[in-house]
Amino acid sequence: MFNYFIGEVAEIFGSNVVLDVNGIGYEFATSNYTRGECVVGQRAKLFAYLQVKEDGVTLFGFATNEEKNMFLRLISVSGIGGKVALAILSGMDSDSLARAIFSGDTKSLTKIKGLGKKTAERLVLELREKVVIDAGSADLPIVNNLDIPMTKEVQNAVALLVSLGKSQNDAEKLIEAASKLGATTTEELVNMAFRIN
Repeated sequence: MFNYFIGEVAEIFGSNVVLDVNGIGYEFATSNYTRGECVVGQRAKLFAYLQVKEDGVTLFGFATNEEKNMFLRLISVSGIGGKVALAILSGMDSDSLARAIFSGDTKSLTKIKGLGKKTAERLVLELREKVVIDAGSADLPIVNNLDIPMTKEVQNAVALLVSLGKSQNDAEKLIEAASKLGATTTEELVNMAFRIN
């Protein structure tokens, strides 16, 4: 229904940000990251998600589209609602979270306040493939500096590392090293790259 709102930050309180859009104050539930990007009196753009439930309506706001997309992935997991998803995003930024989910790093995930071992395992189980698909469906970077066969898996693995914040050059070097150690699938290549790194 709503994609984003642009307006002046009128107030920040608790976990909420109030955005004044043409004289109407919209109250957003936000993560620590998004609140940190908002300054009272300054203009801001918040990507939005409206959640309608029997007990009420909540408007969630995100400083980036990437954070919103991660939020939507999180609430798709059984047992994780909007408040828990925001708590997770407040405990770990989107890139680190994607990396932890993909590599199955439940130890890092359980350091997030309120996230137990079983929920962390469920996150990994239900979202690992979605993280890979997201990177694989993006426009693949041009990769031509590698001394290995240029398979679709290699391209996907490089794309995933780039989407997680690695430079193109670093991503290529890590995937090349992983391939030479015997990794072949996208998942094997990325997991090996994380261990090398």
